[in-house]
Amino acid sequence: MSDMDQHDNRTEQEKETDRKLAERLSGIIEDANAQCTPICNKIRKHIENMEAQKEEDRDEGELVKNVKPHLQQAEKILNETNGAIRGADPDNRLSSKAKRNMQDHKATPEEQRLAEALKVLVQEVGGTIEWAKDKLDSFPKAKRDLGPLLDALSQPLTQIIGGVGLLLAGVLNLVGKLLQGLGLDGLLKGILGATGLDKIYEGLGLDKWLKM
Repeated sequence: MSDMDQHDNRTEQEKETDRKLAERLSGIIEDANAQCTPICNKIRKHIENMEAQKEEDRDEGELVKNVKPHLQQAEKILNETNGAIRGADPDNRLSSKAKRNMQDHKATPEEQRLAEALKVLVQEVGGTIEWAKDKLDSFPKAKRDLGPLLDALSQPLTQIIGGVGLLLAGVLNLVGKLLQGLGLDGLLKGILGATGLDKIYEGLGLDKWLKM
């Protein structure tokens, strides 16, 4: 029996509740990924096309026109996803800030699936936001219009990660490790810092990977 197993003092009913919750959340996040990944690819493509043009041919107004609806669409999807996650809260964990589920335990297959889905979400949406902000430094006019939309898109992403983190804490440890393998764990650390979850995790001793 591993150390993690020994610490898992959830009742069978609690384990089943967590298992079903992880399964439900996985479906919600996977659905968001299926919708957002192609949108993120389009955003990147438009910016890359702009970069590939000669400087005198670049039309920043055209770039804004092309990218803006995609950012708005992605934000709408993530807002709906965030609502669905909050609707999946089985015993008011989010409102009661219940800490029972913050215990560390061996990840279940359902939690691993959820972590994988969240990794994709952070990688695709969070990664695209950071990438686009960086690229738009070269296009100040477009950045003026698109920068606030990128910030707006990051808000529901942060809330989604924060919501899952409060519902099933151990999952974010898995996500952190998955992203670390891709060199993208900084994205998640930034999100946790923005939600204040890093402090909660620290208090519960679940912040090992945050210090890596």
